Amino acid sequence: MAFELIINLLILGFSIFCFFYVGSTMPKSAVNELGAEQWPQAIIIILVLALCWNIFKLIRDHKADMGASFKKLGSDTVNFFKSKLFIGMLIVVIMSLMYEPVGFMVTCLLFLISYGYLLGERRPLNLILTSVIITIILYIGFAVLLGVLLPRGQISFLRNFALFVESLVPTF
Repeated sequence: MAFELIINLLILGFSIFCFFYVGSTMPKSAVNELGAEQWPQAIIIILVLALCWNIFKLIRDHKADMGASFKKLGSDTVNFFKSKLFIGMLIVVIMSLMYEPVGFMVTCLLFLISYGYLLGERRPLNLILTSVIITIILYIGFAVLLGVLLPRGQISFLRNFALFVESLVPTF
């Protein structure tokens, strides 16, 4: 409980920082329209309210065992770093760092394979086949239907592979 409370407080502080950062760095929109700075700020306000509610519930529900919970903080922290949740978060961070240099297709494929393995799928053929199908669906959905330019990668053979795959898919 103490670990969860500390994480909630850290996320709350970071969210408040993000609210002011977005407000100070984005160009101001007209008074009568919702601009680029107001949508993220609205989402952050909802996040801050949800975090405040969660912190309130944590304190209210665990008021009696708050001291014992802080004594278990060390073991809770170690257990968190060993959990699938933390490993999943690491996989997402690694994916975000690989996205530009490696490109969408390879990054998405590796992400889906590793996350599927983390979730318990141990059949390699099933992991690879499912990941390839989902990558193709995501590529067609974003690049073809929505017209989003996905990164091709900065490594030459991966970029050439992405260009080859793009040439196979018809555009609308």
